[in-house]
Amino acid sequence: MTQQNENTAIVAEEASVLSRWEAVAIKIADATEESEEKEFDYRDKKGEKAARSWIAKLRKIKADVERARKEAKAVHIERGRRVDETAKLLTASVQGLIEPHESEIKAIEAEEAARVEAHRAVLAKIASLAHGVASSSEAAEKLVELDQIDVSSLEEFAVAGQNAKAEAAKDLGQLYDSLLKQELEKKELEDLREQLAKKEEQEERLRIEIARKQGIEHGISIANKALEDYSLDVAGYAKKVDFQERKPLTLQDKKDLLEIQLTERLKKRSQGNVISLDAVVSALVTETLHEAISIDWYSVRRENDDSVEW
Repeated sequence: MTQQNENTAIVAEEASVLSRWEAVAIKIADATEESEEKEFDYRDKKGEKAARSWIAKLRKIKADVERARKEAKAVHIERGRRVDETAKLLTASVQGLIEPHESEIKAIEAEEAARVEAHRAVLAKIASLAHGVASSSEAAEKLVELDQIDVSSLEEFAVAGQNAKAEAAKDLGQLYDSLLKQELEKKELEDLREQLAKKEEQEERLRIEIARKQGIEHGISIANKALEDYSLDVAGYAKKVDFQERKPLTLQDKKDLLEIQLTERLKKRSQGNVISLDAVVSALVTETLHEAISIDWYSVRRENDDSVEW
């Protein structure tokens, strides 16, 4: 069925619905006129039956009204569906005319958005160069990277790019100077600590060497003393043995023997320490140093006595 035939059928259906509405309206008008003449004795059986019959007739008219409503609405629903389908077809036709022009405009808008975004990305990169820089060498690398950025191609953003580049160069330069100063101070402090550690190590080695040499000297001194004591003991012992075996003793032998004995007794009195002169004098005066030594007390006179030779 063609669109024209469908429209013709809808129009015919609408005419039929209108005729049914008119028929129902006529029935209602007739019922209204007739109702004015109706009187019923509802208590009488015949009157009650007649009233019920009249009500049934009116209910039938009421049902006709509902039926006519549904038929009329169905026609309008179908017409609405047809209207929607027609509108969709017409909209699609118009959209087909719009799309070629709209596609071109949207493509140009996308290109413009991409161009602006690329320029803004360059500005954002310039602004981020000074972020997170932790050393002077890194700051120097960022300065080189900044110098290589060309802002002349940023079109309407070229001035903003020049300003951003100048600001970033200033920040990176100050950051470079500050970080370099900190690094030099740190290096100087580390060198000072290293020198101090080396000096302390050298001083400790020197103390150890001095202590070692002092220990060696002390050991040598003790060894020499022991060697001297041992040599003296051996020599004295040899002389003592030699004197005991030799007979008779000469005056010189007695002198040598007395020297040995005096040495041994003085060593015992000193108890390992150097004996004082007072102790020797005291032993001589008390005649306790050696039994061979005695004092001629008649020879002791005043020092100013010229008759005594000192």
